[in-house]
Amino acid sequence: MLPAIHSSSFSSQVLFPLPSKHGCSNPMKSVIRTETCNVGGKRSTRPRTMVFGSNGDKQEVGFQGGERLYLGMDFGTSGARFVVIDKEGTIHAEGKREYPSFTKEETMDWAGSWRMTLFLLLEDIPVNLRPLISSISIDGTSATTLIIDSTTGEPLSKPLLYNESCPDALPIVKSIAPVNHTVCSGSSTLCKLVSWWNNDDSNRESALLMHQVDWLLWLLHGELGVSDYNNALKVGYDPELDSYPPWLLSQPYSRLLPSVRAPGTSIGHLKKDIRRQFGLPDDCVVCTGTTDSIAAFLAARATKPGKAVKISQLFNFCTYYG
Repeated sequence: MLPAIHSSSFSSQVLFPLPSKHGCSNPMKSVIRTETCNVGGKRSTRPRTMVFGSNGDKQEVGFQGGERLYLGMDFGTSGARFVVIDKEGTIHAEGKREYPSFTKEETMDWAGSWRMTLFLLLEDIPVNLRPLISSISIDGTSATTLIIDSTTGEPLSKPLLYNESCPDALPIVKSIAPVNHTVCSGSSTLCKLVSWWNNDDSNRESALLMHQVDWLLWLLHGELGVSDYNNALKVGYDPELDSYPPWLLSQPYSRLLPSVRAPGTSIGHLKKDIRRQFGLPDDCVVCTGTTDSIAAFLAARATKPGKAVKISQLFNFCTYYG
């Protein structure tokens, strides 16, 4: 028979007081609660619940010590943010960073800025939450495109942002794609690929197309050439066929296209050096991402028939109608 617990009391101990950092949304604190009780006539102190909250609103969110958490990151136009949640969607930590201003050959080095921001966000995650994170994924701006070296993963040219247009490629794309297809826009990923292909023939043999999210996730898992079907829509991927269409596969640049999986699919484990650097668990997996607008829709939790979400294309703000 288990010994009776005669009385109990609670105390709190701050394990990791986070300093206020540039770019973080709120100064935060992490706390572990301990339960002090008399067991069989002896005093015993044991961990009970770990909580995380914001000093600003005095709220604390609790979770059991064995529960796993999930890390999501959103890369926008001027900065990026992270959120750590549990399986119920409860937020345990969040923060944001503005992109540092990097220049390369007198132009903005977007890839270098995104890379640094990614690892700054990992550094901002409270230390005591990191061992509980079981999976990581990222969303980013749709049609932001990189042409990278298929051996090193480094960009072969400057990234083409979501709102950059390649009108030189549009007539070519319209000549091969179905009428009114999503790729028939100067800012589509396919137009950016065709424009690069026609203007830079020096690196064709070693080139590979990756979306912003694909490349950032590659930095974490190390497997080049993996994308998701939401990001791949604007390069011509057909989700109904679950493949690239024949009219696209017949083009010489189709060999640059990444393989495509469903969003949220496990790609592989987080790289060992990153796990060690940030104290993340050995079984932490990296999953395929999605676009910012799809992520905003999912975050609104419109999961039942009759619910609707209005998304502002400019800022990806969501209005929920329930």
